[in-house]
Amino acid sequence: MAIRNKVLLLAGLVFALNSAQALEFEGFGSVSYHKHDVKGDHASRSGEHPEGFTLGGFNLYAFQEIGEGTSAFAEFIIGDYTEEIEMERLWIRRVFSPSFEVKAGLVESPLGYWNRTYHQGGQLLQDTITRPFFLNYEDQSGAIFPMVSVGVEIGGTTSLGGGELDYVMILGNGMSLDTSASSMPHAGGALMGGASEIQINMVGDPGDDKLLILRTAYRLPNLPLQVGLFGMDNPVAESGRGSGSKTDHGAGLISQTVAGIDIYFSSNGFEFISEYYNIQNDDLISDKQIDSASAYYAQFGYQITERLKPLYRYVDLSYDETDSYFHYLGVQEQSHHVIALRYDLDESNALKFEVHQSKTASGEKEYHSRIQWAFIMF
Repeated sequence: MAIRNKVLLLAGLVFALNSAQALEFEGFGSVSYHKHDVKGDHASRSGEHPEGFTLGGFNLYAFQEIGEGTSAFAEFIIGDYTEEIEMERLWIRRVFSPSFEVKAGLVESPLGYWNRTYHQGGQLLQDTITRPFFLNYEDQSGAIFPMVSVGVEIGGTTSLGGGELDYVMILGNGMSLDTSASSMPHAGGALMGGASEIQINMVGDPGDDKLLILRTAYRLPNLPLQVGLFGMDNPVAESGRGSGSKTDHGAGLISQTVAGIDIYFSSNGFEFISEYYNIQNDDLISDKQIDSASAYYAQFGYQITERLKPLYRYVDLSYDETDSYFHYLGVQEQSHHVIALRYDLDESNALKFEVHQSKTASGEKEYHSRIQWAFIMF
């Protein structure tokens, strides 16, 4: 099997690196069981969510100081619900002071609290099995933003007013879409056929403009509260070359700007996480006005005991039905209710249970129930 050969190749590479350079790898993994129920006319299109036991990917990562003030990080994912091996992150960092550092490479996008906090090892570190759907990784259903980017990052932490201020800025390759793979809606508003996957362009940039993301977060001195503000200028280029593409390869499709706020609060066992995104999509190949959209989630959790934590999350995505960006992606307007329970067996592994209802603007409903055993090897 191809996946077996790839795993053996990667295992051999890891063994060689560990032996030759004393490079220490650690890994996150999970095993899940998923049950899926679909209500409505779209039940025949439910193959996107296979039922049964699933290996949730193995995150293999290593961090090492390679010089005074200089470090490097590498992360591979084996599987992740597919039989593939992919590079998830690879960067080198130079720290000049706590308030100023520079990274270059494949880095996580600083859009809000969730992606910056749980990007690595989310299988164990995040309390729920799933992420808010619109923050899914680029190759997953519901994804609407690039969760990683290739470029240069500057950031740091400084004291301010008795609290701490974090800041980060990324300048990287713009994202692109192959519109020949996407489908526009029929009169009823439902998407038919395929959808274009977000491409982050690790080898060059098909467009002329670059992605810019800014985020700053402040931890208050006398309250267990952190508030973040972020923004993104996201040029979306055409990466398709076929006759079905909406424009020429490398030409601009969408000029997207995003502004948002994130909140994290934790006190006496109670935890609250929320993010709000205001999205403006300017279609560059039509004369129509700029489309506005919004996406947000709010998650509540309470640590009943040292090991047991129930949670609830609500997620919503709303946009104008004429917005080309979401039609290219094949993502419908929808809202989700998630009820979850986490039980820590010990610091290295946890059991999670999740019941999930999603509802589209047309009223179609899906129900998911999942149980997961997540772990870390270190």
